[in-house]
Amino acid sequence: MSTLTMASLMFLLAGLYLIIRTCGLWIFETAISWALATFNPGVSPKGKQISGPKWELPNGTVIERFVNGRANSEKWRKYGPVYRVWSGPHPEIVITTPEDLKHFSSDANDHPKTHNLNLGWFVGELLGQALGLLYGPDWKRLRKIFDPAFTHSAAVARIDVVDRAARRYVQELPLLAETAPESMSEEHKKISFNLPVLKTFTKFPYFLTASTIYGPMTEAEESDLWSITEKRIAMNQYWVGGGPYRFETAARLYDNSAVRRLKDFNEEWRKYNTRMVEVRRQRGETAPITTYWEQYEKGNMSIVELLQTLDELLMLNLDVITHVITWFITLVAEHEEVKCELRDEAAGNKDSLYEYLARTDSHLHRCFVESMRVRPFAIFTMGESSSSVKNFQGVLVRPNTQILVDVLAINVRNPFWGPDAELFNPSRLKNMKQSDLRYNLHSFGIGSRKCMGQYIAGHIVKSLVVHLFDKYEVGLLEAGKTSAGSDKNSWTPKAEALLQLTKREGVL
Repeated sequence: MSTLTMASLMFLLAGLYLIIRTCGLWIFETAISWALATFNPGVSPKGKQISGPKWELPNGTVIERFVNGRANSEKWRKYGPVYRVWSGPHPEIVITTPEDLKHFSSDANDHPKTHNLNLGWFVGELLGQALGLLYGPDWKRLRKIFDPAFTHSAAVARIDVVDRAARRYVQELPLLAETAPESMSEEHKKISFNLPVLKTFTKFPYFLTASTIYGPMTEAEESDLWSITEKRIAMNQYWVGGGPYRFETAARLYDNSAVRRLKDFNEEWRKYNTRMVEVRRQRGETAPITTYWEQYEKGNMSIVELLQTLDELLMLNLDVITHVITWFITLVAEHEEVKCELRDEAAGNKDSLYEYLARTDSHLHRCFVESMRVRPFAIFTMGESSSSVKNFQGVLVRPNTQILVDVLAINVRNPFWGPDAELFNPSRLKNMKQSDLRYNLHSFGIGSRKCMGQYIAGHIVKSLVVHLFDKYEVGLLEAGKTSAGSDKNSWTPKAEALLQLTKREGVL
């Protein structure tokens, strides 16, 4: 056989392999989509029928929802105001209008949670017994234990601690500076430096949130916590990626090293919290962690419930607060008029700064809310279900079927926000009533199950922003970038701007 003939044959075989592989996958995914839609549709045949994106190997549409949610929210608009996505074999119904959100919220306080949020075994081992994944009596029992440290009044009582920490962190920012460009004069280097917003503002809100639970922490305690946190973040890829990690046996056979890392993390997390409690008891200190531990020792919650709820409050929500703070800073820095008004307002409240940070009728607070409106930390909510049939525009959703909210549709594409809805414009909120926003803005959840840490997070973010823009002229060298993409360790699209900070005479 000639060399030319051999090359032609190899080329033909390679082409056939690619065709079979591509078409075979398409046929498989199409068949699975048809079977699931036929035998497990999530909706009643008596109502209007719906469609949605095709089921894809290995996890339905979970990866697309978490990793590239913004683009897919736009892409999936073609399926109408109510459509279906898939989490493994489970149907999940997406709603996109304020009217349907209002209807779904009517019994929000009684919404059950689907087992492990339909995400399978691995997420259950990490968070399956955390407060946010429970409902009914179990949720009420744990909420009563954990809530006191996170109420609005508790957050206000800690605002002086938050403000002092923010002021100190901003003053020390030059120590974190990247090397100034060679073209910059020596004089200018003394007053101006560059910082990546994501790297710079990740640990500060995290450790401040942790101190709400553990009380004042030493550098060694913070270092140990961050070391454990990095190991925990590295495991997000398994529950986002799904596939074999949805099932214990499959995970052990396919990737037993991941299962070992899960076991090692759980053991290390328990030892860390045991040590933190022992140290505080030896010192005679009272912190929320010692109260939680007492409740565990009294049998009012299990050690798994305790540790997984702490994981939820800290490690799972690290992505959330980092997203919020990086986009808040980036958006304000991008808009000169907004920035100037913020500085003027803060200067006018310098003698009552704590009260100012707690207010919800300020330009500062409107900036905070508007940043979350245009850049929501989750494009699709984690999902809840209802124990009764829900009628969304004629679609009858079966009881206990998980329902997701397309937050981008509510916060941005919603006609309520007008033709400039995609623009960051805090002044649009100036004369709006809270009742107007109730179903036209989705930020920290619905009903009594709203995020427990919302008040703490709000004070941390606002305090940091006030001091940052007071002490520095903040400009963007690289704007508009996000961390969303192929990184399955992160489930929120955080800002990745490069900031240029130039010192100015602050007044606070």
